[in-house]
Amino acid sequence: MTHRFRDTFAVFGLRNYRLFWIGGVISNTGRWCHAVAVPIVIYDLTSSAGWVGFAGFAQIMPMAFMGPFGGAVADRYQRRQVLLLTQSFQALTAAGLAILWFASVRSPLAYVAMSVLVGVAAGMNLPAWQAIVSELVPRNMLLAGITLNSAQFNSSRMIGPALAGLTIAAWGPGWAFVINTASYGAVLTALAMMHMPLREITSNGRLRPIVEFVVAARYAASSRGIRTAISAVAVVGFFGLSLQMLSIAIVEEIHQRGERGFGLMLSCVGLGAVLSAPFVGGIAARFDRSRIVEFALVLYASGSLVVAFAPWFNLVLVGSFAMGSAHLATASTLNTAIQLQVEEAFRAKVLAVFIMMLTVSNPIGQIVLGQLIDATSPRIAYAIAGGAFIVIALWLASGGRLVGLNSHDGGYEPASVAEVHPSTPLPPRGYAPS
Repeated sequence: MTHRFRDTFAVFGLRNYRLFWIGGVISNTGRWCHAVAVPIVIYDLTSSAGWVGFAGFAQIMPMAFMGPFGGAVADRYQRRQVLLLTQSFQALTAAGLAILWFASVRSPLAYVAMSVLVGVAAGMNLPAWQAIVSELVPRNMLLAGITLNSAQFNSSRMIGPALAGLTIAAWGPGWAFVINTASYGAVLTALAMMHMPLREITSNGRLRPIVEFVVAARYAASSRGIRTAISAVAVVGFFGLSLQMLSIAIVEEIHQRGERGFGLMLSCVGLGAVLSAPFVGGIAARFDRSRIVEFALVLYASGSLVVAFAPWFNLVLVGSFAMGSAHLATASTLNTAIQLQVEEAFRAKVLAVFIMMLTVSNPIGQIVLGQLIDATSPRIAYAIAGGAFIVIALWLASGGRLVGLNSHDGGYEPASVAEVHPSTPLPPRGYAPS
């Protein structure tokens, strides 16, 4: 076990990866401040969960549909330079939200419009953000690099919402936007400090992002392993992330724990991911990737059923911990499979397909589950969704349906992929911030 942990953390011996990880955890902590502040601002101005959902939709859909442009740009230009530009653009959108608040703009449409710009910036950033890590970590540290990158996000999920809650309670949401703006300084500094050789660019001719995206989608569909990974992440987005985000209905209406209980539940999801990271990162050489994903999907669905049927809130936290652990294992391993099999010329564009599948399946899942909750009850709806999830997970785990994840067809020295979490949680029903 000690050897396994040491293998996992050896990736921090790589200077560029270490800089990227530190910059990422600081920046993601700031982004969680944004993720908490925007729903609270919208809900405070409108007293409508529908408006909150509209603001989330306004951010997620541009993020999804900017993927083809972001992927084409990330494969055509040096990714570090692309990230310096996209991260600067994201810092400007964060600053724009702070300016709106301190200028006493209280129109919800203004914050929704800014959410669109946030989504555009994130959509341009994500393919380059994911693809550049393949230049930071060698093949033999692949799963460890991915897992710790995912743990970085979940560490920020444990810190960011708590920091946002304290900041908003003490000084108002404007200062949460200020913290997010300042946090981009860490990742911009990290990118500026990296010493990276220039990557050979294989793309030429005129930039045609839609055509290139279609070609990349066909390329992904022609590879059994990549096709399997993208299909599996759609299941994770539709069921796993949706069940995480809409568990507020269980926390609020079944256990009457409100926003504090929901925050604690999300922290347990993050805690499960962080504590499982060394273990997941150390098992790459011992188990096939298909086996890891099979087990993780079943654990994910089982955790959601625990949340659905838990008679006590503490058992909800146990189920949430299991979901967090399973999410990290699933996301890390699927990203590993893609990075090992994709050719460099298609790397960022295929990752854009992967991102679009996740970012589209997640809000669709939230809409379906949300309507099911309204039509039945939180516990019944959650049980139905969790039951469907475990049936699909068991089906995928049988008959060798995930064996394509074990291929090494790419012939490239790739590394890790930053975990994508496009959703922001809804505030509890009836919660009106002071």
